[in-house]
Amino acid sequence: MTETDIIIVGSGAAGLTAAITARRLGLDALVVEKTPFFGGTTAYSAGVPWVPCNHVMERLGLHDTREAAQTYLRHVLGEAYIDALVDSYLEHAPQMLRFLEQNSRVRFKPALLPDYESHLPGATRGRALVPEEFDGRLLGERLGELRMPLPQLMLFGSMQLEGADLHPLRNALRSWAGFRHSARLMRRFAADRLMHGRGMRLVNGNALAAMLLHSAAEAGVSLWRNTPAIELVTRKGTVSGAIVHREGQRVEVRARRGVLLASGGYGANEAMRARHIPMAQHHHSLQPEGNVGDGIAMGLATGAVHDPAHAGDCIWTPVSVLRKPDGTLLRYPHIFIDRAMPGCIAVDDAGHRFVNEGSSYQHFVQTMHHKQLAKAHLLANRDFLRRYGLGLARPFPFSVRPYIETGYLIEGRTLAELAARIGVAAPELQATVQRFDEYAQRGEDPDFGRGADAHSRFRGDPAHAPNPALGPVGAGPYYAVAIHPGDLSTVGGLDANAQAQVLDAQGDPIPGLYAAGLDMNSIMRGRYPGGGASIGPAMTFGYVAARHMAAAGVHARPESAKTPLPSA
Repeated sequence: MTETDIIIVGSGAAGLTAAITARRLGLDALVVEKTPFFGGTTAYSAGVPWVPCNHVMERLGLHDTREAAQTYLRHVLGEAYIDALVDSYLEHAPQMLRFLEQNSRVRFKPALLPDYESHLPGATRGRALVPEEFDGRLLGERLGELRMPLPQLMLFGSMQLEGADLHPLRNALRSWAGFRHSARLMRRFAADRLMHGRGMRLVNGNALAAMLLHSAAEAGVSLWRNTPAIELVTRKGTVSGAIVHREGQRVEVRARRGVLLASGGYGANEAMRARHIPMAQHHHSLQPEGNVGDGIAMGLATGAVHDPAHAGDCIWTPVSVLRKPDGTLLRYPHIFIDRAMPGCIAVDDAGHRFVNEGSSYQHFVQTMHHKQLAKAHLLANRDFLRRYGLGLARPFPFSVRPYIETGYLIEGRTLAELAARIGVAAPELQATVQRFDEYAQRGEDPDFGRGADAHSRFRGDPAHAPNPALGPVGAGPYYAVAIHPGDLSTVGGLDANAQAQVLDAQGDPIPGLYAAGLDMNSIMRGRYPGGGASIGPAMTFGYVAARHMAAAGVHARPESAKTPLPSA
């Protein structure tokens, strides 16, 4: 039997934040990751945490108050607002951010991103933070242990791009600033490919996962990959450890302070998806293959609660799908890059617009659920395609012909021709585009208010006037891509309290058991106040759990008595 102070199941933002916090507070920490790669869903994500009252926003002259954040969350969450959970989050999230800055290599930069429900009282800008880019060379051999981003979101196999790169790249041949920025990116990538065989500039969630992994290793966290947790060990009603499968053997690891479940939810578990996700047969998930609900299952075995009302809560996103020659599916999440740009519209199976295309991914898919849309189409013309791209079809100078040949991208010389190919009535589609174009010329959208709210206006093209979010579809030829409801992750985990302790059916804490990240029932309960409203709570309650375990017992053993477990 092996011993440590805390066991952390999972290596995403929640688990690694907890591990770093525990070590810096004097505890031994063991992270067990079932797959060959550290980083979890975080490594696939934008890596943005939503942190009200953060100090980083002050660099842009922004200021936030707890009262404003509470007001905003009360309006966003409604009856789902739970005072104790929200209070804990608002208190500890800014503390977590400062703690990581002082005790790790994790760094964020401010952004002017508005809250997603920017029309509600208490909404502001700057609560969503962007990870600073990270040099992958600093990870050394551990770089190969870091989960790569989704390949469909990179260029040339390993060139990572963040939001701030998109406008310069689109204008590389239109402005000196765009050319200079694009040339710098390409020069850096070419040098990295030559020297290291891949891009070394890590951004977004991959940068956050790398910073956390590097910091955990530096802090002396024991990192075990290819090591699934099989079951929890309970003695006298207290969770005291876990059985893991390591190097072909069952190994019992005793946890003196507790076990944190942060295994990443159940997004890759088809049976659980069928049970909990609305319209599951039409849904597509982008979660890693290892996220099959291990933490939830182990928690349930100890008497935890997986709330049926919130088990199906997810971070939704529209998804397009390309079937590859080998039969596998390549899924592309339409976060904002195309659908929020001027000149693109979304139409339902009747050829009508049904949503503000620049709204949050959460609102977009919730609207699809409400209207029972298993499929819709994004539609634009050739000029749009060359400037912005559409899903997997990249903008000029990339060729879109392969995507047309596979049927992923549907082409029509006229709207009538396109309508026939996407299965909608031509007169309806023509009337929809005509009405949209007439108003878009004036920068207005009387039907859905696109560009009238701060969020969709921010997501548009800043170089486009008079409304960055609105432009006419214009003349053909036209292109469409089918989109389906999908998710970036599940967030309906186990019920937990303000200290991240897992609760039983009576609402009492299960001694020694904690949950954070996607294994903890989200404090947002399926609502989504802003970019990073999953990662922010994940990191915060990982931090809270570690602090609570550090305070348990008499005293942490002196540092001199600690011997970290071997990593692998």
